Amino acid sequence: MKFYFSGIASKSEVAMLQAAGIQRVLVDPVDLKNIQGWEIETALDSGAYRQFKKGVEIIDFEDYMELWKTQPFAFVTDPDIIGDPVWSFARWRLLKDWGIANLLPVWTWGSDESMLHEMLDEAPLVGIGGCVPWLRVDKRRDRDPADIKADEERREQNFAYLKQLCQWHGDQFHVFGLCWERAIEELADCLYSADSSHWLVGARKGAVIFKHSRSGRLSQAPARVLSFARDWNREKRCIENAKALADFLREPYANSD
Repeated sequence: MKFYFSGIASKSEVAMLQAAGIQRVLVDPVDLKNIQGWEIETALDSGAYRQFKKGVEIIDFEDYMELWKTQPFAFVTDPDIIGDPVWSFARWRLLKDWGIANLLPVWTWGSDESMLHEMLDEAPLVGIGGCVPWLRVDKRRDRDPADIKADEERREQNFAYLKQLCQWHGDQFHVFGLCWERAIEELADCLYSADSSHWLVGARKGAVIFKHSRSGRLSQAPARVLSFARDWNREKRCIENAKALADFLREPYANSD
C-alpha cells in the first residue's frame, strides 16, 4: 500500500515531514505553496473536506480544474461535494471525458453501490471517502460508556465491510483519512493506497504511534506513559509518528536527522 501523508496546513507540517524523510504527500490546492521546491510524490486533494468543515469554498472550481496541468500529480481528486454523493457522481460523469490526467473519482461511504461499480468499471483508481466519522471513536471520560460501545460496534461493522471491499477491489482503491492503526495495518496488503493526517496525533493528543516490541502490531499510546517518548516535545512526537508509519508500511523515505 502506498501511504500519503496529509494534514499539511503550513510550513510547520512540511518541516516535520521533511525531518522524517517522508516521500509521499496528499495536499489541498491552497497548501501547494507550502511544498513548493520539495521534490516528492504529490497527490492533489480537492479540499472538499476542509470546505465541508469551514463551510466556505477554498478554491474556484475552474481554477482547481486547471491545477492538474501544473505538475505531474500521482492523482487528482475529483472535486466531490461532501453530503451530496449523487451530485458528486453526476459531476464526475461529466469530468471523466475532459482528459484530466489521473482523475480520481470519490465514492462516499454508505452511498449507492451502483455508483461505486460504475466508477470501478471506468477508472483505474477510485477513492473511498466518508470513513473518518466511523473510524474515529471518541473515548473521552465524560462520554456515556454505552455510547462509546455503540460507536465501537459501528466501527467494527463498517470496517469488516471496508476490508471485504478492499479484498475484492483493493488494487483499485485509495482510502481517504485512514486514521486507525488497526485499519492501516490490516489493509496494508490489500489496498493500492491511502492517506492520513494521523501522524499529527503527536500534536493533537500528545500521542505516539509505534510498533509494539512484543506483538509487532502498530500501536498508539500517550507519550507520558512511554519511557522512550516521555520527554519528546510536540514536533518530535509528530516526526517519530511519521517515521513509525513509514517504517511499518515499508514506505520509501529519505534518511534524515
